Amino acid sequence: MNYTALDFETANASRASVCAVGFVRVENGKIVKSAHQLINPQMRFDYRNEAVHGITEYDVRNAPIFSDYWDELRQYLSDIVIAHNAAFDISCLRSTLDLSLIHIYAADEEDSV
Repeated sequence: MNYTALDFETANASRASVCAVGFVRVENGKIVKSAHQLINPQMRFDYRNEAVHGITEYDVRNAPIFSDYWDELRQYLSDIVIAHNAAFDISCLRSTLDLSLIHIYAADEEDSV
């Protein structure tokens, strides 16, 4: 089975405030790619979110915005996407794509919760 495990962190309560993305791509039972990227959400950070993941506005000051990272990420989201909390992570992806004016992508998703 081929799939991508995906995880997002957000700067605040907005699902479109993605400040980090991590993923692991598995093909035929083997990890073929793993990555973590800070993202500049161009939004304010809430101290509650910072307390959860430890990422600050200072950390992302030179990071790419999501639309600049999308081409790298999307090539790994062509089939099944798995997330520990898929409702949250997929809504972050969709909200950030909408905010970035990028067409919504479609893939099967699985929730590990």
